[in-house]
Amino acid sequence: MEEVPPLSSNALTLDWSFGFKGQVHSLASENRSAIFYTTAHTGIIYDYASKTQQLLQGHCNEIVATCVSEDKKWIATADSGPDSVIVVWDSLTGTPVKTIFGPHEGGVAALAISGDSMFLASLGKVQDGMAGGQDLSLWEWSAETDSALYTCTVPNVQSSASAHTSVAFNPGDSREIVTNGDSNIVFWTWESYQLVPFSPLLSKSDRKTLGHFSFVSSIFMPGQTSAITSTTNGEVVLWDAVEKEEGDNNEEDDITGAGPKFSETSPLKSMVKSIKLSEGRVNFMSFVEKYLVVAGEDGCVRFYDQSLRIMAWYEDLNAGPVTNVSFATNLPSNVDERAEFCCPDFVVGTSTSYIIGVECALFQEIEPDNRRGAVLVQGIGDEVPCVATHPTMGRLVIGVYDGTLQLWDLMSRTLLVVEELMGENGAKQRPQCLQFDSIGRSLAVGMTSGLLKVTDPDTFQETASFVNGDQPLTYLRFSPDSTWLACADAGNYVSLYQFAVVEEDVSLQPEDDESWVPPEPSPTWNYIGRYKSHSGTITGLEFATREDGRLALVSVGEDRMLVEYDLTDVTAETGLKLRNEPTKIEQTAVPTTCLWHPLLGGDFEDRVITANNEFKFKQWNADNKSCRKTSLCPTFGGPLTSLSNIPQLNPEKNQYGPSPYVVYSTAEKVVGIVKVPLDGNPAKAMGLIAHPTAVSSVSVSGDGRFVVTAGGADKCVNVWQVSTKALEMKIEEAVVKADGAGGSASMYSELIDPETKEDLIDYFYYAQLRTQGEDTTEEREVTGTVPLKEIPNLVRALGYYPTEEECANMISEVYYANFTETGETTDVIDLDTFIKLYVNHKPVFGTSKDEITEAFKVLGGNIQWAGLTRLLKEKGESISEEDLKNILTSLMGKDGAEGMNPSSFMEAGGFSDKVLGFDEEEGEGGEVV
Repeated sequence: MEEVPPLSSNALTLDWSFGFKGQVHSLASENRSAIFYTTAHTGIIYDYASKTQQLLQGHCNEIVATCVSEDKKWIATADSGPDSVIVVWDSLTGTPVKTIFGPHEGGVAALAISGDSMFLASLGKVQDGMAGGQDLSLWEWSAETDSALYTCTVPNVQSSASAHTSVAFNPGDSREIVTNGDSNIVFWTWESYQLVPFSPLLSKSDRKTLGHFSFVSSIFMPGQTSAITSTTNGEVVLWDAVEKEEGDNNEEDDITGAGPKFSETSPLKSMVKSIKLSEGRVNFMSFVEKYLVVAGEDGCVRFYDQSLRIMAWYEDLNAGPVTNVSFATNLPSNVDERAEFCCPDFVVGTSTSYIIGVECALFQEIEPDNRRGAVLVQGIGDEVPCVATHPTMGRLVIGVYDGTLQLWDLMSRTLLVVEELMGENGAKQRPQCLQFDSIGRSLAVGMTSGLLKVTDPDTFQETASFVNGDQPLTYLRFSPDSTWLACADAGNYVSLYQFAVVEEDVSLQPEDDESWVPPEPSPTWNYIGRYKSHSGTITGLEFATREDGRLALVSVGEDRMLVEYDLTDVTAETGLKLRNEPTKIEQTAVPTTCLWHPLLGGDFEDRVITANNEFKFKQWNADNKSCRKTSLCPTFGGPLTSLSNIPQLNPEKNQYGPSPYVVYSTAEKVVGIVKVPLDGNPAKAMGLIAHPTAVSSVSVSGDGRFVVTAGGADKCVNVWQVSTKALEMKIEEAVVKADGAGGSASMYSELIDPETKEDLIDYFYYAQLRTQGEDTTEEREVTGTVPLKEIPNLVRALGYYPTEEECANMISEVYYANFTETGETTDVIDLDTFIKLYVNHKPVFGTSKDEITEAFKVLGGNIQWAGLTRLLKEKGESISEEDLKNILTSLMGKDGAEGMNPSSFMEAGGFSDKVLGFDEEEGEGGEVV
């Protein structure tokens, strides 16, 4: 691979984005060959001459609306969802020049820029149940104010089904705007210093004729008072100005009933005629030069004069339904302006995620193949459930739900191979997961049908195929030596395959041919067996090579079990079997992913790392499955759903191996890096919004320089450059700050509120007094430590009430803290260590009343007090009669505890209020305060 340029101060920097969804805008001129389009929440200025991307980042939601000024100088983008924004960018530098925060309650549905580039018009997104309907806002974006110039409610929008989806300015008069939805159209004027709407009048006969239409988009005709609206059946409706006459306010003749219908400044329009221009839905209309441009579902682009007579047509693009067309600012040099038809070169965006560059002169070509234009961008036509990077070459495989695999060169960003995945019956298969082996010999593809294919990574030609069930395959993992392949499916089975030589069947020898020599056997993939090792969804599956050279395979699932499989002397006859009994590793949390510790494996122990839905990392001894350490996960997004080590070059071996850096992802939006050892230090982790919604797949390049992420439904794959030096700089800055504030524990203290911190210090020193005897008169020895047995008392005094198992884990963690490095154990804990322990173990969120309600549902809803106390004394970590009495007395007082009627029924609300004494007010996140 070629050298990667210097990176920014971020540990992950977006380098390239594969995909296209939305509209494309030409930025081409005499001196520039560029287009603008979007992928997910990123705007892209793509120079198709130099094949470089300029990435515009500033949105946290998917960009749903874009527009470009007539002179191509300004780009405006808008998103919808929480914290939505409108951003105006300089198209030459790619820098944001204006950001409008929270333009509409639910985000933006459509956006337009005026012909003089001074104003933006935005339509708010309508969500069912949202109060207030839909708004149209006018923004003077170049002014210093952040408020809209005018805002008005769109008439007769009752739900998302009737919402307007298109907005456009009159290019000759910015004071006129038109919007429309599926069933109505509204013209607006703001020359009276307010937005005034008007819905065109339709006669009863017109309404009868047009009743089955659904309006798609509307534009003004340049230099005229008229406007046109396209429809789903290929027609366009022409509207023009009308004189106000007596009786024009007749409600019966108004197609929408929108008001006010007339004012002195109302832009009165009426339908003049409708004309059939296309056989299918019209998706796009615009004017260029003196022509009306129409494109749609039939994949054609047609040009009409202003009398709607066809002048030119481009019908051989063969790229799918057209979503929009955009033109360069200048006429091409090879076109005669005196010709009957001439226009600037243009680009076409399609719903199949292609961007096609079309020269005006192609209209004159005779052969259809010469009229197809040039593919500038090939996006991804469907959801992307999986990606995989080649272990030794700069290549990327993208699995697409339309049943295809795409092989890309990561450095040149060129598409090398596209292959359709077919099953035995000829049905198209949908890929769900991908995995390369460690040497790049095989690529495994898991399908939603349960089919497993092993293919050649260069050609995607099948080398082996297996069907062991009808459940979707969810995980694929090769062993480090590439001789084993394990897969997990949605039915909670784990299957195992081996790459080995199978003895030749002697029955294949031809009769009466003593000279026959069997062919030299070659290794192939062979099925070993499968095992239903989990009762809940499998959330992690990982191979490792243990320090003694033994291969190990483990899995975790939502059933809270950690399972290790026996790979010793395993054959097809023995099938897949377990090495030992499954270990329950959680009591209330659910494991969400796992990873073998990348740096351990010495004389003392190997470890398995798990992450759970309570934002905790846990490290487990690989042999006895005891918990060695619990630490805080990154909390930038939701619970972690994947962990992958970032390889680094080992100069001594001249090969890539594990590093102290791990890439993580969450189910929604976030991807980041965390450094091991995992100790909960917030400075050792970073995260960013990689996609606006779900992160469906993450893969790390074999040289560790790139992280590739897929966004599932956003049809986008992002390539991120990795800079571990940037993370190290962040850690060093935090260390310097901590040294000035009193040591490394100060970094953890920032995660505790000041009042709790003061209590923590007081309790710790009181625990030292208790250890030496509270009533002693002897001289006290100030050791700065307390015995490990005091840990449960300390954390409970601070309001964290761990289970007995969790207490044992905390004590064990400190006891074995140095065991891996030194082989020695520890019997005491100091203040700094206790602060770190408390921060890492205490719950991120408090217990909520909803959780108590769910717990009572598990118990059967309302339950007799006698039955509840019996369960507390007999099930789980049982509570003795005396302890239960003391607990209830502490919570309710002596009278309250003794006054509980054994035959009375207790429900969730009564338990939380009467017994636990929770306040009615709930804090952020639903926790009770």
